[in-house]
Amino acid sequence: MAGIREVAAYAGVGVGTVSRALNKTGYVSEETRKKIEEAVKVLNYQPNELARNLYRNKSGVIGVIVPDLENPFFAKFMKYTEMELFRYGYRALVCNTIEISNRVEELIDLMEKNVMDGLIVGVDPPSEKILKRVKKPIVSMDRNWGKGIPIITSDNKKGAQLIADQIIQAGCKKILTLEGKTYIHHPFEERGLGMKQILNKNGISVISAEVEWNVLSYEYYMWIVEKYLDLFDDVDAVYAGDLLAVACMAVVKKRGIRVPEDLKIIGYDGLDLGKLVSPPLTTVKQDIPKMAKCCVDTIMRLLDGDTHVEEKQVCDVELIKGGTI
Repeated sequence: MAGIREVAAYAGVGVGTVSRALNKTGYVSEETRKKIEEAVKVLNYQPNELARNLYRNKSGVIGVIVPDLENPFFAKFMKYTEMELFRYGYRALVCNTIEISNRVEELIDLMEKNVMDGLIVGVDPPSEKILKRVKKPIVSMDRNWGKGIPIITSDNKKGAQLIADQIIQAGCKKILTLEGKTYIHHPFEERGLGMKQILNKNGISVISAEVEWNVLSYEYYMWIVEKYLDLFDDVDAVYAGDLLAVACMAVVKKRGIRVPEDLKIIGYDGLDLGKLVSPPLTTVKQDIPKMAKCCVDTIMRLLDGDTHVEEKQVCDVELIKGGTI
């Protein structure tokens, strides 16, 4: 395989000139650049990415942290994030935090050691003391990591209105909401709060049930749905994330409760899983590919030194009408 010296010899220029042309780190005349490009093509030269990144003091790797890779929402987000990073010539170092302590701190340590050039995060932040050590870019998906760290989120206000409209139009009087509890204010909380305000104004009673946001197993979902349906067996509607909503459908089916005749269910996320149940789940769909693209585009802008990156970017949502409400 040809190396940079062979390219230089073929083009009749010095090795340094080839390096400047390929790395775009200095002036090279248009005529000389064309000679180098021809040499690269003829010799099938493949640049040593590791060497190039070391020269630039970059690793070519972005860390991506989510709570649980088994969860379909985060699996899809990770898929599109990895694809977008590859489009920019970067690789993803993928981690989840479920049942692993100090994972975020470990990745921040790796950033300090130049193993990664930045982080895309979908989990709660570490302590302020640890965050102060961070000198490289971080972009957050739907989590509040503090001032100066851009957030990519969905249009939670619109999502709240879409959910509330469906519940009101269905004539529901008492709804159970299953929502994750957190100790930090995050953007996604706006949809639950907004929905409750709209429903209360319309005389609809809302029972809010807390769910551990970082426990994402199917066994837990089934257990928590059983628990709250036992406690609140007089509700006529349930709102939850898609996985919990599908778990609710499974539980009520075993109990002989008909959906939507006896109980109406509406989800949030728009996961493909909702299409596979009967009846198909009515849900508000988040644009996961767009969120992933915004996260990657934003961290690339930060790596390029852009100082005008928006603090908050909002992606659209849409209602997917199924048969559960």
